[in-house]
Formats: sequence, C-alpha cells, structure tokens
Amino acid sequence: MVFKCKMCGGDIIPIEGTNTGKCEYCKSVMTLPNSDDEKIVNLYNRANFLRISNDFDKAKDVYESILTIDNKQIEAHWGILLCKYGVEYVDDPKTKAKVPTCHRTMDTSILNDSDFKLIKKESYGDALDLYIKEAEAIDKIQKDILSISLKEKPYDVFICYKETDDKNERTHDSVIAQDIYDKLVEQGFKVFFARITLEDKLGQEYEPYIYSALKSAKVMLVVGTKEEYFNAVWVKNEWSRYLEMIKQDKGKTLIPVFSKIDPYKLPEEFSMLQAQSMDKVGAMQDLVRGVKKLVNEYSQDGVSDYDKETIAKVASALDDARSIGNGKYEVTIVKENLPLWYYLLMIGFGGLSFMLYVAFLSDNIFRFLKSDNYRSMYDVSKTSAIFITLSILIFFAALAASIFKRKFVKFRKVLIISSLAFFVSSILLCAMNYYIPARRIGIYLLLIMVGYTVVFFINPSWKLNMSTKTIMDKDDKDKQIEKNKQIKEKFTTKEKSPIKLLYILIISILPIIICCLAFYKLSPKFTSSNKLDESKDQIEILTTKYIYNKPETYSSYKGYVIEGDYYDILEFKSVDSTEFVKIKTNKNITGWIRCNRDNKMIDFSNNIYNIDKKTKDTQVIIHCRKENGTCEERYLTSNKRDPSKLQVQVATEYINVRRDHNVYSDIKTKVYMGNIYTVLDTYEEYNQVWYKIKSGESINGWIAGKYNDDINVIVLEKE
Repeated sequence: MVFKCKMCGGDIIPIEGTNTGKCEYCKSVMTLPNSDDEKIVNLYNRANFLRISNDFDKAKDVYESILTIDNKQIEAHWGILLCKYGVEYVDDPKTKAKVPTCHRTMDTSILNDSDFKLIKKESYGDALDLYIKEAEAIDKIQKDILSISLKEKPYDVFICYKETDDKNERTHDSVIAQDIYDKLVEQGFKVFFARITLEDKLGQEYEPYIYSALKSAKVMLVVGTKEEYFNAVWVKNEWSRYLEMIKQDKGKTLIPVFSKIDPYKLPEEFSMLQAQSMDKVGAMQDLVRGVKKLVNEYSQDGVSDYDKETIAKVASALDDARSIGNGKYEVTIVKENLPLWYYLLMIGFGGLSFMLYVAFLSDNIFRFLKSDNYRSMYDVSKTSAIFITLSILIFFAALAASIFKRKFVKFRKVLIISSLAFFVSSILLCAMNYYIPARRIGIYLLLIMVGYTVVFFINPSWKLNMSTKTIMDKDDKDKQIEKNKQIKEKFTTKEKSPIKLLYILIISILPIIICCLAFYKLSPKFTSSNKLDESKDQIEILTTKYIYNKPETYSSYKGYVIEGDYYDILEFKSVDSTEFVKIKTNKNITGWIRCNRDNKMIDFSNNIYNIDKKTKDTQVIIHCRKENGTCEERYLTSNKRDPSKLQVQVATEYINVRRDHNVYSDIKTKVYMGNIYTVLDTYEEYNQVWYKIKSGESINGWIAGKYNDDINVIVLEKE
C-alpha cells in the first residue's frame, strides 16, 4: 500500500521511527495516516486527488467518509481543514519547495478551528510539529488575505459563471453574465464580475478580492448554460462558499440564472432556491427588478425609525471596531490633530530659526577668532553657543508639542518664550563682546521676534481624525475603544491652556528686561569722548578697542571705545611687551587701553616732530603736545641733529630694530626714513655694520646700517 503525496500526488516513502513520510517526487515531508486498511488508504488517495484538483467539496466528503469508518483518523481531520480553507500547494519560485495557498478564506482562524484543536490534542512527535507549522503558515496567508480584502469597497451583487470552455474559448455563460453586469451597473449597483473587476489585478492573488466581494455582496447570481458549467470546480467553489455564508447571514440571497438547460439539472443544492430562466421574454427586466428589490430591502429606506436608530448605533460602533474573524478586529484609532497649515507654519519657522541660529553662531565664532582677548572671548563664545543650543532644543520641543499629543501643547507658549529668551540673550551677549553692528543686531532681533510672535499668538482649532485603522486582538481592541471614547468625550475645538495670562506676561517681560540690561552694558560710559585739546597729551582711537579695569592682558573690561574718540592720557605702562595707556573721559572716568607699539603712530603736534604714517594695522594715534614731557620721552621716534655726537639718519623706507646685532635676533620695533638717531655702539662683521641707537623709551636696539651691499643709513659724523 502506497500513500499519495497530498501536495503533488507522488508516492510517499515512510520515514522509519516517525509518523511522517517523504514524497519521492517533490521531496516534501508530510504526516501519514495511521492505518493499514487498504480501503482507508484508497480513500485517502482519492480525497487527496480531488483536493489537488481543487474540488474541495467532493474531497471533504471523502475525508468525512473515512471518519465514519474510523473516527480516530487524525489525518482525515487535517484533510477536512485543507478543504475547508481551500488549500492548494504550489511551487515557491525561489526555493522550489511546495508552499500552501488558500482559495477559501474563512472568518475564523485555522488555529481556532475545532478540527485543529482535536489534531493538537491527539497528535504527537514529528507529526504534531508539522501540523502546527503548516497551520501557522495557512493562518498567516489568511491574515494577509483579510488585510487586503478590508481595503475593498463593498459590493451589491456577485456574478458567478464559467469564463472559458475546454478549448479555452469564451463561454456563452460569460456573454449572458456580462449582459446582466451591464444592466445592473446602469441601475447604479456595484457588481463583482471577474472578467472586468479583476482585469487590473493581473499578477496578483485573486482570493482577497473574491472573498471581499463574497462577504459583502447581498445577492449572488450563478449563471450557467450547462450542467457541467454549474459544477465546474471554480464556479462551485464560489457558490458553495456563498451558501455557507447565507447560513450565517440571512440577508444574503443566491439566485440561479440558467439558459438552454432543464432546471432539474441544476445542482442539488439549488433545489430549494427560486431560479431565473433567461429564455423567457422580459427575463432581463425581471431579473434586474428582483435584484433591485433584494438589495434595497436591507437599506435604511425600507426600515422603521426604530431600526434606523439601531443601524446608526451599529454604524457608530463600526467606526471604532469591526470583527474580521480569527479573533481579530479592525479598530479605528481616534486622534486629535491641528490643521496641516499650522504644522507647516511651525516647521517653516523652525527651519528659518535654525538658519538664523547657524548664521549668528558662525558670526559669533568668526568674531571670537578675530578677538584680541581670547580668554574672556572663549567664555563668551562658549556661553553664547550653549544659549543658542538651548534655544534650538527648546523651540523644537515646542514644535514637537504641537505635533504629537494635545496634552503637551499647553506647554507650547512657555517653551516658545523660553527659546526666545535664550536666543535674545545670546545675541546681546555677543553684541556686548564682539561689537556686532547695531543694524545687524536689529535685523536678527526683528526677524526672530516677529516669527516668535506669530507662532505664539496663533491658536488654531483642533479636529478629530478617525481615518487611521489597524488590526488588533480583543484586549487591545477594548483598550483602544475606551481610549477613543475618552478622547471624544473630552474633545474641544479650542485649546484650554491652564497657563494664566499673568504668567505669560511675566515670562514675556523677561526678554525685554534682558534686552534693557544688555543694552545698558552695551553702551559703556567711555562713549563720552573728550574734545581735541592742543594743550594736552591725548590718544585718538582709529578702531574699536576694549577698556580694561587694570593694565593686564586678561583683566576684566568696562566697555569699549570707538573710532574718532579722543581721550586724555594719564599714564603709560608696559606689561609683558604689551603697551597700556591709561585714559580719562571728560567726566573723569578712567581705564586702560591696550595698544602694541607696532600699531601706534605718534603725532608731536607742537611742530617739533610730525609723523603721518597711518597703516592698515594702525589702531591709535598718540598726540604728544607737552614739550619735554613724559609722552614725548616715551614715544620720541627721532632725535635732533647734534653735531657733537655720532648719529645716523635712516635712508630706506624702514629698518627693523633688533635686540642684538644679527638678523636672527627678535624685532622690537621699526624706524622710518628721515629719522635721526644717536649712535651708542658700533659692531662690524664681514660686510655688515650694526649701530646701537636710542630715542626716548620707544627706540632702543640695533639696526643694520650696512648689510651685504645694501647701505641703509647716512652716517652723520661729529664736527
């Protein structure tokens, strides 16, 4: 006795020590019946042949006959399940293995079917593992079919017919069915007619769309002109499934439609149904009128007010959840949403703000790199970067609060104001320390203030969104429905913010207070410039500079002075090769300015000396007007001609003054063409002549009077 493969029909070779076998042809491993009875084996093979041929109803009858002989045949229960779910095994194009596909979708999961529960209870070993594995695969296919079918719109009428004959030519049944389809569509009915309905589904599994139509259609028309066409495998597969659905839904009706055939040759299952002959005069009109009556009979127009109320309640319930079988429900997820334009506004302003942040931060870093006080500027840049980062994070938190959940939106205004406060603080902090032009500060503040004001005061209305649906089990479904109910009960179109107006005003005033404090700091007292006074030693400012409290490189500063200011000079001091000048305003306010000697020009405006050599590096001009005073002694750059001394006069544009008599020594300063210097010492080596010179406190070092063949000075001998 040889069992036939339930997948391809080949011979099965039993696997020793197990209750399974392997197909000699397709190599599939499967469960085996536990019987040596030749009659039962033949019945199994017969049932498998019918099922492989997709004649599921006849196959099911054979499996049931096996159980009448031996009700302990677990494999027969499995065969009934395969027929019930219309399982056909096909070749996987990738692995070439046999995999199941379903032609009969059911409302209940195969895992919850009574036959499968019996199989799990009575099976053991490898067979049990195979049964569970196959059932899970079939269940997954069922779920995929159900998920697709749920997206299809409901149908009013399903037309069942045979499309082609044995010669693969179109049948007369198909022509009659299309005539009926055209007439029903003209009347406004939604009709499932495979020839037209499935023409855009080529390359896809048809079962989800067939199942959806069978499930929703109120009327099925089974069209046939031959007995064998009514009983064709796929035709019977559709009408037999619909008859099963009628048992669960009395609102469905099946109408056999025949032509050129004795009504007594219709399938036995139709014997109790009212059939419609298409050979009579006016048959089409009668059929259309009958379908219209059946479809409209269950519409709201034909029910009482009480029934309308009931239907409305059911429809409302279906908005939240609808059973799709298998213990699963299609559940509506209710959400509260703001209008799309508001989200776009927030995102757009967020993008603009981010670009402003980046632009300002770049400007901030650029000015830090150009600053002459790196230590204090590093602290300012770091603080500013932290403020800007906090501002960005807080603003996007406000944006997220507007998008995700309504309960967070109440914090939106506080977050927006906090973000604004940090951003304004950062701008003004940098403005105080990097001398950002007032116009640029104004542009930054104006743009950001306008944008923040818009998003702060706009308060759009909320709306309920019930367009999202998902599949859930019973527990999750109940939780979601309760959640939906709470949202609907508490829903209001306007946002009710618990933040009182007084608190909003207080928080809104904070940036204004910060602005006032910062601009107070930003406008130091040193902007009160002195007038030009010919009787005093003064310093003229050519570029913006800090005013320090002490003559120290990293001292704290009071503010700054700007181009064109004049200040009286009180004192000079050199610290670590850095020159500091103590200044005083006309209001007797004092402070220290740092100015390196290379960047200073001296103007002896009493006409003793007058140097006008402004270069691009010049930051200040020292005006020494007191003859033989401290200023003149410190900044004298040229001696008078003294015939009693050896002197040199600079004959080139400039000469470097070095600490020692070699070109590798440090450069202290420069002397310029026409200046005269008294020689303190002379050093000659090879073709080089070096002179040590001195003039006041600013010039004291060695210059190269002759270097190789270049003569840089004119020697003025003693007389």
